[in-house]
Amino acid sequence: MPHSTDPPIYRALLRRWESADRTLPGRHDQEWNRIMATPVWSGRPMWVSASRDPRGGAR
Repeated sequence: MPHSTDPPIYRALLRRWESADRTLPGRHDQEWNRIMATPVWSGRPMWVSASRDPRGGAR
């Protein structure tokens, strides 16, 4: 929940993010915790595939 000392525009932004289930500053983030708790090697290939940039560069 936003602090009453936050500027009104910031409080409004936090309310909007909260209503959309977005990550909020200072809040516990379940998705981040799940991602960080999953080992990199848990059933995923050990190589990374990347597509080429349509302009000819690598991504």
